[in-house]
Amino acid sequence: MSVPAWRTHDLHDRNLWPLIDPALEDPALADVAVSILSAARGDACPLDLDRQAARDFVVEHRLACLVPLDAVASSHRSWLKRRQVESAAVQLRLRSAAIDVLELLHEAGFETRVLKGLATADLDYVDPTLRHTGDVDVAVRLADLDPVRILLARHGYRDHPTPFSPYLLYGWTFDAPGGTELDLHTRLFRRSPLADDIFASRGEPLSLLPGTALPAPGRLVHAAGHFIISPPGTRRMSSLVDVTRLLERSDLDLDAARHFAATLGVESLVGAGIRVEAQLSGRADVLRRLDRWRAPDWVERNTRLVPRRRLILDHLARFREVPPGHRLGYLPSWLLPSRRQRELLAGSARRAIGRLVSRAPMPGTQAHSGHSRNHDSATGDIE
Repeated sequence: MSVPAWRTHDLHDRNLWPLIDPALEDPALADVAVSILSAARGDACPLDLDRQAARDFVVEHRLACLVPLDAVASSHRSWLKRRQVESAAVQLRLRSAAIDVLELLHEAGFETRVLKGLATADLDYVDPTLRHTGDVDVAVRLADLDPVRILLARHGYRDHPTPFSPYLLYGWTFDAPGGTELDLHTRLFRRSPLADDIFASRGEPLSLLPGTALPAPGRLVHAAGHFIISPPGTRRMSSLVDVTRLLERSDLDLDAARHFAATLGVESLVGAGIRVEAQLSGRADVLRRLDRWRAPDWVERNTRLVPRRRLILDHLARFREVPPGHRLGYLPSWLLPSRRQRELLAGSARRAIGRLVSRAPMPGTQAHSGHSRNHDSATGDIE
């Protein structure tokens, strides 16, 4: 039996870059991503920002603060410096907003965990200014969500509209009084259970904020899972860089990360997310250890381990994201998706039909036996 391509140990496999962003099918743009990943590992590497597409990629994926000024041509340093100053200002506002909400919740007796960018910037980067994030992410226990919402509303936090069905129970989003977005999490990401598992182990104290984060293995699970479970086309390379920084830690317990991922029921996808970074960074030792992790199933390979979104299959599999006991209530939202969702699904159907038509043999020709299935070199995907 052949090993799926996404599980091979080909180091520095450039075919994996489109999993981060389909635009990275462009080799020149992929070179930019290679340089940024090298910078995240502490290796000096020049970066070509002459093309507008390269500058757009750096901005869209929140990477400007990672790029050393001396890594780019002098003609681009003023542009890059301006972006870095803007990022630093955003991070100061976010930390101030995070301090306010954490102090408020702690004084009221609620247990929290700081998640994502603010946590990894504090604990896993050599300099916290190297990690740009766009909002404040805090986990609370599911039983505390409603009283926390009431408390925040009394202190001027306003509901922020989101497109998600409440039956998915991702959490709640607020606009803080200063305009910063605050995401309350009741689960780490799609497919993970509700929040009490997040609090099963003692948190790691933060130095820049009055709170705690998940332990390093938990942060790795969250970073890799959030990266790979985000639908193709919506991922940010900054999430992958979090995985890079965590794998650079000499004290990281990968077996503890596997155990935590298995507890959450997302071992296969988290392992796949770590594998992407390990192959791009050439981490042979990590790849060998990942062979013991559970492999993604067919649905996971064809919805999360492909460069482009397959919305119809993704929609059919959405029930996997709904916590048990809430699936019947979610059924109307699944049967009658929103107008925007219907438009996206229709477009996905047209593209799928187009792929099938383009692969159909011309009249008078015969397909080669044994080669009728097309395997994507990066993911082992079968069309």
